[in-house]
Amino acid sequence: MAALPGSLRATAEVTERRVNGQPVFTLTPRTGASDWHIVYTHGGAYIHALLPAHWAIVAELMRVTGASVTVPIYPLAPEHSYRATYALLEQVYRDLLERVPAGRILLAGDSAGGGLALGQALRWRDLGLPLPRRLLLFAPWVDLTLANPAARALEPFDVMLGVDGAVQAGAWWAGGEDPRQPLLSPLYADLRGLPPLEVFQGTADLLLPDSTELVRRVQAAGSEARLHLTDGGFHVFMGAAFLPEAREVFRKVAALTATPERAAPRGWLTEVRSALTQVVGHLAARRGEY
Repeated sequence: MAALPGSLRATAEVTERRVNGQPVFTLTPRTGASDWHIVYTHGGAYIHALLPAHWAIVAELMRVTGASVTVPIYPLAPEHSYRATYALLEQVYRDLLERVPAGRILLAGDSAGGGLALGQALRWRDLGLPLPRRLLLFAPWVDLTLANPAARALEPFDVMLGVDGAVQAGAWWAGGEDPRQPLLSPLYADLRGLPPLEVFQGTADLLLPDSTELVRRVQAAGSEARLHLTDGGFHVFMGAAFLPEAREVFRKVAALTATPERAAPRGWLTEVRSALTQVVGHLAARRGEY
């Protein structure tokens, strides 16, 4: 797992605890905290640990909303399957409900973590738990099988993902079970009764066809869903938070939480430092992320 950046420790109070044996971080802004709380699940095809780009997303979510952000470090495949992770996430969510109203909770995640965020909403609905106010899904992976042939057609334009490797990682995550079951591939779930979904997606991403289909199916099921497209955006481009396209995503997030003033552009020196920090982090991280 990538170390928590010093810049985040400077702007947030950080607590770490163990839930079901796994680390769970909670970051709360040192100044200007709002009453929002975000549970963020990171991407990485369920086989890669949290990377610097994920901390960058957490930092921006915290900055533009004032939210506290809880980041569960869930167990990874192939050593573990989805079952241990959902047990962890359920305990984290139940604990959070004891101190934060569901209407002030957001579930968020990127790629595999976006699939987990949606899977959580489905699971909490079926358990009768109070549902979060909204889901923020950044390039979510919602069909482990990537069965849509349009994904294969987009593969030459995707600089991050490959279909065959992703499908293999998904099979490990399924642990020998049907990878199309709802908690693994929520595209095939009963999508009724969900909180509003906001899906942020680039067009140079082989997950685009499934994101598009997810929004269509959620709308057909009677729930609110919107697809925010970025032309030419690569997979989880919002992790490069210094990009203008990424900043636009976080401005939209701020508008959704009624905190648009927090998303105002930062000074040029701060932007340069942020960019350099993320570039160094990317170079230091192991190859083959996502």
